[in-house]
Amino acid sequence: MSKCEQCAFFFPIPEKDMDFEPGKGDCVLQQEDTKGKFWLSKPVLESSAACQHHRSKR
Repeated sequence: MSKCEQCAFFFPIPEKDMDFEPGKGDCVLQQEDTKGKFWLSKPVLESSAACQHHRSKR
């Protein structure tokens, strides 16, 4: 089973940030509609099971 930490859309939170917690990161997905591009993000743990948008890091 794939984990969030193995996904190209997972970005760990840097230690210097106020909301840093070990193993915590953001899942950031690019979307596009008629007005243009935008990004959606949600907090996830690196050990969480990957979602349907999972893409392996290269």
